[in-house]
Amino acid sequence: MSSSGDLLDRIQKMYSENPQRLNIIEEQIDLDIQMNYFKRSGMLKKHVVELNDVLSKIPILYDVEARLEEKRDILIQLASFEDIETFRFLEKFKNDSDGEIKLWATMAYRESKMLLESSLLEDDNQILISTGLGGKGASLRYFVCLVHKNEDFFTEFQEKIIRNEFASSSERYAMEIESLHVENHLVKASLLIPINEPVKNVVGDVIDACEELGDFLDKHVIITNVRAFSDSEIEEIVHGKLQEEDLLGFDIDDISGSPYIGNGDSDDFDDESDDDDFE
Repeated sequence: MSSSGDLLDRIQKMYSENPQRLNIIEEQIDLDIQMNYFKRSGMLKKHVVELNDVLSKIPILYDVEARLEEKRDILIQLASFEDIETFRFLEKFKNDSDGEIKLWATMAYRESKMLLESSLLEDDNQILISTGLGGKGASLRYFVCLVHKNEDFFTEFQEKIIRNEFASSSERYAMEIESLHVENHLVKASLLIPINEPVKNVVGDVIDACEELGDFLDKHVIITNVRAFSDSEIEEIVHGKLQEEDLLGFDIDDISGSPYIGNGDSDDFDDESDDDDFE
């Protein structure tokens, strides 16, 4: 498995060289579906098909009796053509559909969009950046959880410090705070952090400031872009009952040959666990 730190370094390097090369899947899609999409896409691309033959199968997408697997393959094949009308169809179908097929349609739409942009930019080296939590623009979405040092409830004063420091970090790094909840002894946040900003610095500044103003945060810090964890999962991570491999299983080496970089973990923390120590 590729290390998450090396992976982010590669993404940041590519962004600094040519930001237009990177295409972030903005939607939050389970990584298993993303993995299956690219694996199946790689298999289907080994066989040459004509656009008209695939277009003739579009009615199957609206057939309630048709199998999900059949609809999935049609969407994947549609995404493989550099065709503006096909792209527009995928965009509409994505917006109109629901359930699991909507997720497959979203993946197909993103791949089709990247293919068209590659043609317009005359750049065959476009890269699709995929994480479980998605992103926005040139930022990746992260789930962050901080824990009270003694597992006490945060006081009103401590909560104010936390919110102020997140706001300061947001301004310093052009980070967007989508949500920030201080509940009992946990701080849970959804953050959009620019690709070119080191995640450890962004969150580390918050922790350092809190240490200076009261030293009330535990050493355990959970940062991931795979998915948001439940309170029970957080407790098990903090108390060492769950390890990284129990929650995050993702190997980008399984996607060889795809214009794709998966980011199944996070930033430049150690790979040993989801939680880490800033010391």
